Amino acid sequence: MQLYFRELNTNDIPAINEISKDIWEGDDYVPQVIQRWLQEKDCMNYGTFIDKDTKELIGFGRVKFFPNGVAWLEGGRVRVSYQNKGVGREQLRYAIDYARKSGAKIAQYDTSSRNIGSLALAKHFGFQQKKRMEVLSCKKEEVKFEKKIFSGIDNISLKEAKQFYRKMEIGPGDEVCIGWSYVPIDYLLDKNSSWIHKNNAILHTIKLSSAAIQEGPDENDIWMITYGDAKDAFDLILYAISNQMEQKSTELFEIFCNSDVVKSVQDIGFSYWQNEPIGVVLVEKSLLGL
Repeated sequence: MQLYFRELNTNDIPAINEISKDIWEGDDYVPQVIQRWLQEKDCMNYGTFIDKDTKELIGFGRVKFFPNGVAWLEGGRVRVSYQNKGVGREQLRYAIDYARKSGAKIAQYDTSSRNIGSLALAKHFGFQQKKRMEVLSCKKEEVKFEKKIFSGIDNISLKEAKQFYRKMEIGPGDEVCIGWSYVPIDYLLDKNSSWIHKNNAILHTIKLSSAAIQEGPDENDIWMITYGDAKDAFDLILYAISNQMEQKSTELFEIFCNSDVVKSVQDIGFSYWQNEPIGVVLVEKSLLGL
């Protein structure tokens, strides 16, 4: 199948939304961010077409450039009727080549550990898994929560959070999880976000679509991302939950954590989606020498 690519513009939004409406059972985040994406600098939003005139859009994606030499690949979508026909592979090939020709040193993207297709593409193009955070959730009314007195927990600013991340074990590289995505520490944002810490752990709370690169939580959901000592991290989770229990608007908690915290949060009612382990995975590929 011959495919053609070009940069997208605002005139393509209806076609983009038409593809997105069938992604994730109609729950795709792209329609909420595409207007902003098309206006941002240091990025390229590309479309995939089956005609030379580039009128019939069958897929799209995005390459976002960071000053540290990283090209972030995201938003890859293929029209349902063209899936499993090699279109996704050609889109990723195009994105990698564009990133390399633009001077990026590294290409990265994130995906669900259950996204077999995305992980197969990563393997095909030589990406290596760099990081993983487990993802568990619980409805507010189902949390097995007992009130307790918390001590040694402090609210910290974004600046302080960045300093704290740099001193702790967050895995290789300087990327930190921000829910269903990762971002270099320097590019963390504080919009709709807050941080608390205790001894050797930190917890980042995110509300309503505030992630810096990817999608954010739904209106009634709270995301909590923890790093550090498992016991201290669990205390931070309990503290954050206690502060939300009286909020009528809160319906669901979603926790992103290292594997050593999983058992503790399961004991208070959290579980993996469909009770099978799932995580958000960061993959990376060097573009040097290609």
